[in-house]
This record gives sequence, structure tokens and C-alpha cells, in this order.
Amino acid sequence: MTIASDRDPTISTDLAHTRDLLFSYYNATADETGHPGWESPEQLPPWCRVDHDDPADFYAHPGAYFTALLDGRPAGGVGVHLLDADTAEVKRLYVLPHARGHGIAQALMARLHAHAHRVGARRVVLDCLPQRTGAINLYRTLGYRDIAPYREDHGPLPLACFELTLPTGPINPIDPIDPTTHGNPIG
Repeated sequence: MTIASDRDPTISTDLAHTRDLLFSYYNATADETGHPGWESPEQLPPWCRVDHDDPADFYAHPGAYFTALLDGRPAGGVGVHLLDADTAEVKRLYVLPHARGHGIAQALMARLHAHAHRVGARRVVLDCLPQRTGAINLYRTLGYRDIAPYREDHGPLPLACFELTLPTGPINPIDPIDPTTHGNPIG
């Protein structure tokens, strides 16, 4: 499936680049939180290995991991898995620096929302480092609202938590959700 933007990113569920994207995500997170990163995936701590070592298992159906390619190169990715029959959780949205500013994150989230809706989720939740203001602005633009932590095991880092109620009708994976209509697609 191709999702239109300035340079036409391609969004797929091919896991060929997932481990590299997750490794980049974890190093970016370490950098943002003032911790040293890792030179190789073998050095990742156990909490990172949960999805990095076997993404096919962690993001197995009804979950998924979506990879964006821009000009044939990995550009970003995002995972989703179900916490329960009604609730999908966004995991590890990340766009590589060379691909930022091309609508990759919005395209990935549109694809994730359509998938979550298709597998029966009524809402999507996520957590995010508070210093990721660009991501938080994107989430709010997409209609997410601030909520209290939705898990007891969010870990030692402070996190901002968000929720989006999905529309009851069909979702086009290309169209963003209109926050002014409580989750109905724009257009």
C-alpha cells in the first residue's frame, strides 16, 4: 500500500527493517533521556529485547509492525498490539532523521489506526516521553487526548499518556482522523 505525501512513502508490514528501526529508536530514547546508547543490538538491556529480538512474535496478529520506506530506504516504523479486545497500544513510533518532514509519522499512524479498527479496537492508547514535543503535537493533531497512565508498569521514566477513540465507521488508512468530529475521518 502506498500512502501519498511529498515523496510517496510506502507503508508495509514487511519486517526486514524492523530490528534496525527498533535499535535506532532505543538509541534515540537513550540519548533523549541522558543515558549512553548501545553500539550493537547484543548490548541492549532486557527491557529493549522484548520486541527487538523477535518482532514477529511481539507484533504478531492481531498486532502489527508497519515500516515506512522513502525512496526505497527505511524511513520509520511503528508497532501496535492489543491490550484487550477494545484497546490497541501504539509502540515505538520512530522516523529516522533523514526522513523527517515528509509526513511519515502521520502516514504510519493513519495505517495503524485503520489496522486497529479492522481488528476490533475501539480506542488506541500510547505513552510518550514528555520531551518529545513534536510527537505529542502530532498525537494531539490526530485527536489524541491526555489521560492518566493506563498501566501500572510504565517503568521508571516519566511518561505522558494519550488516548484516541476510533470512529465506528470504516477508516481509510490514507486519511487522518478529524479530532473535531470525535474520531471520524477527515474529508
